[in-house]
Amino acid sequence: MEMNEDMVMMRDGRMMVVRNGELMEMEEDMTMLDGTRVTMDGTIMMTDGTTRTMMDGELMDMEDEDMDAIEDTEEMEDIDTKDDIS
Repeated sequence: MEMNEDMVMMRDGRMMVVRNGELMEMEEDMTMLDGTRVTMDGTIMMTDGTTRTMMDGELMDMEDEDMDAIEDTEEMEDIDTKDDIS
């Protein structure tokens, strides 16, 4: 998995955004390219009206494709951080 892809992820109960390989905390709700909305609490609102909540470690790229969860915390820590998020 390329960590330089733009994506959103749930990490330790907080929504994070990866843009150009930099990890930062989500600051506002986002709309994916297909119209799916992702809120700061991890709620995903699909274009057909269904909703669900992202699980910790779950990733979604900006084109609304679910990606495998990152199981290895080292892989998460390899992402450059914009700020100290802890």
